[in-house]
Parts: sequence; structure tokens; C-alpha cells
Amino acid sequence: MTFASFLINLYSHVPRLNFKFHWTKDIFNFDWSSEYFQALALVACLGAAVSLLLLVTIIIVWICQACRKNETTGKTRRRVRRLSTVLFIISVLCFFMLGICLFANEHVNRGMSISINSVINTKKSYQISMAQIDQFQEAALNTTVHLKNLEDTVHIESKKTKNATIVQQIDQILTNITDEIDIIAKNGKLFQTKHDDDIGTLETIRKFLSMYESERWAFLVILLSITMCVLFTGVVAFCKQSKKGAVVFSAIGFFIFVVVWLLISVSLPVTIALADFCRDGDEVTRKNLGNLYETVQFYNTCVPVTTHDNLPRPIASHVALLNNIPASKSQLDRLMEVAFNSSAAITNSSLAVGDDITKLLKLAGAVSSSSSCYVFHDDVVNFYYGTCNQSVAGMSIYMMSIFLLGILLFILLIVVSKTWNLFSRLPHEYVEVDEDDPFFPRGATDSTIPVDIYGTHVYNPRTRDRTEPSTNTTSGTADEPNAPLWSQNVSAPLVTNSMTRQPFMSDHPYNNYEDRYNM
Repeated sequence: MTFASFLINLYSHVPRLNFKFHWTKDIFNFDWSSEYFQALALVACLGAAVSLLLLVTIIIVWICQACRKNETTGKTRRRVRRLSTVLFIISVLCFFMLGICLFANEHVNRGMSISINSVINTKKSYQISMAQIDQFQEAALNTTVHLKNLEDTVHIESKKTKNATIVQQIDQILTNITDEIDIIAKNGKLFQTKHDDDIGTLETIRKFLSMYESERWAFLVILLSITMCVLFTGVVAFCKQSKKGAVVFSAIGFFIFVVVWLLISVSLPVTIALADFCRDGDEVTRKNLGNLYETVQFYNTCVPVTTHDNLPRPIASHVALLNNIPASKSQLDRLMEVAFNSSAAITNSSLAVGDDITKLLKLAGAVSSSSSCYVFHDDVVNFYYGTCNQSVAGMSIYMMSIFLLGILLFILLIVVSKTWNLFSRLPHEYVEVDEDDPFFPRGATDSTIPVDIYGTHVYNPRTRDRTEPSTNTTSGTADEPNAPLWSQNVSAPLVTNSMTRQPFMSDHPYNNYEDRYNM
């Protein structure tokens, strides 16, 4: 027993209850009003009810946490670190479950791709087989025309011969050959009419599977990727112990939780339906495939061999009518040679019929080669393998992993609410300037800004050319007369009889300080 068959048997024990909560024996079908769909709807409602219960629990816990008094005295670094570690571990487990979900999604996609490719290959092989059968049927129709001409020629030439017994044998053999060729032509026409829509049916199946699988795969990849991004932002907030990040994660994680549980509510009945199709899908397959069903069942159960005699019953009976015609044609030629002494008209008509029979034998070989078991067996088996083995296993793994992800998200949203009071708001890197800032007050104009608040003009003679008044913000310039430093506190000359030294560059304007500044 394979893993997929074990899962199929396991899903068969899930109760199938209708809307009256009675056990239903209705098997898999596509009728929306059937009791089978009622059972699947109840399974989906069960998942929705569980998700609603968990959702109400989260809301109640959040309301209690929001109404709780914010006590900062109990916050310790150890408690915050412990809470951050727990949230990080739960987030890592969520990432692990998301990875398994993505793996299972790819597993299902690979299985469905195998089934889609098998349908495409089956359609191509079936087109070749139908084309060979069409040529075989047209060759049979042409042979009946030439046989009719041969019969007319034999009736004309029989009037010239006296061997009535041989002519009677010729007429009997010719009638038998004509009847068999007519049956081949009629059966070929009936077979084409009966299986004319088979290629269209295969194309419809291919389009449906391709559209369903592409939309399902893209939808799950997008949702799981968004969930992964949200969890990543949560991990960053938990590591930085940011209150704002935890609150934002709680808001976004709430919607992610709802989406995940909606996926659980839809995925469970879809998985059960897929398992039921693989176990009890023969009736639905027969109804939708029509005349193609028996052919598909034959190719699914046949044993492929290198010979060309392993054919479906309609084609085998169609080709088997040619088995006795070559021998009958050889006997007919011998009798006509004896009876009509190699008449030219008989010989030409016989050669035309012989060419047609040779062509029929070649086309019969082509039909047997293109319709043999080994041509279709692998493709039909791969369809069931991709759908009922790989896809069932992938959907089961996906179902279990996304269910655990929903439980972990529930725990994560419960625990993260405790961070609202434990985590602190992170400081801003940019501090707003206060309105009372003495260095750059808000609303101040350039005219009210101090000229030089640091007193850098002190002891700098070049700044004395400026006309701006002093700000009196330093002790070097407050309440002092505007006189040169060298003229303040000057006492009497130390030596009166000494020679006066002529100052360097005394005639330069720069040396005349008293005239310029002592006003």
C-alpha cells in the first residue's frame, strides 16, 4: 500500500452528512444539489466554525489586554527578553510551516503537470490513431468500388465460359470478400461517428486542468508569500522589542489569520473530494468521457507488449476482418485464371482489387501500431499517477501544514498582545526643536538672531569695523568703555630721559587707532 492509497482510505472514514445530518451514501459527483456536495459544504462549515471560535477568542484576549492597567513597574529586561524569545521561536515555527506549505504546493503542481502532460500526449496519439482509422475506412470504401467492378466483369465474362461450377465458386468467394470489405467500411464509419468528440473531450479536460492548476498555484504562492512577509516584519519588531512594530504586526496578522483559516476551510473539502474521485470516480468519469471511457479503461489495465495485437475491442474487431481476405483473394485469382483463361478485363479488375487489399493490409498495420496498448498505456497510467498519487499526497501535506500554521498564528496573536505593555516605543533619531530654544527659536526672523553669541569677536581687531552692536553675552565686552586695550590703565612713563622709539610704520593708517575708534 502506497502513502497515497493510505491517505485515500483515511479520508474515506470522514463522515459524509447531508444538511439533515443523516449519513449519506452518495459517491463523488459534480451535481451541486446532491447530498455529496451537502456533505462537503458541512465539512467547510466545520472549518469555518473552528476559525470563528478562535477569532472570537483572540478578540476577547485583545480587549482584556487593552483594558488592562499599564503598569511599568513590573517590566524587567528579563521578562521582555523572555517574551521576545518566545515570539521569535513561534515565528520560526510559522516560517517552517510556510516552507512545508510551499513544498506541498509545488508537489501538487508537479502531480497535476504530469496529468496535464499525459492528457496532451494522449490527445496527440489519439489524433494519429484516428487519422489512420480514417484512411483505413476510406481505403475500404475504394475497395468496395473496385470489387463491384470486378463482379460486373465476372458476370459479363461468365457468359462466355461453360464451367458453371467454377463460376459459381468465383461468385461465392467474391461475394464473401465484398461483404467483409463492406463491414470494414461501415464499421469504420460508425467508429468515427462514435468517437468523433473524443479529441474535443480531451482538449476540454486539458483546458480545465491547466486553468485550475495555474490559478490555484499562483493564488497560494501569492498568499503564502504575503504571509511570509508579514511574519518577517513581526520578527524584526520582536528582535528590536518595538511596541509600534508589535502593534502593527498584530493588526496585519489578524487579517492573515483570517485568510489562513479560510484556506483551511476550503482546502479540507477539496482534499476529500480529490480522494473520493480517486476511489469512487468511475461513474463520473464514465458520464463525462462517454464513449472514450471504455478505451481509457482498456489502456489503463492492459499489459504493454511489443506486438500489435493488443488493441481495444472495437479496433481489434475492425482489423480482424482482414485476416481471411488475402487467402480468399489468392483462391479467387486461381479460379478466375482457370475459368476465364487470363482474360484482360478480369486481370485488370483483379489487379485493382489486389492493390486495394494490399493497401488495406498496410493501413491495418498502421492502425494496429498507432492504437496498440504500449502507445497509450504509460500516458493513461501517468494521468492517474499524477492526480491520485502525487496530488493527493501533496494536498494532504499541504492540509496538515496549513492547519498547524493556523494554530501557530493563533498562539502568536495571543502572545503578541502581551507586548503592548511590555515593549517600549523606540526613540526617534531626530529630536524636534523646542519653541524656547535660545539658539534657533521657531518663528524667529534673521533680524532677531544674535550677531555673535559665542563672543568670537573679542580680541579680533577686524571685527571692530562692523557697525553691529555687541550682544553683551560675554564678560569681555559687558559694561566696558569702547577704548583700545593698550590705552586702558596706562600709567606714567617709566623712564623720562630715555629716547622715544619711533613706532614701525607710524605713518600707516592702520596705526592710527585713537583717531578711528576713540570717539
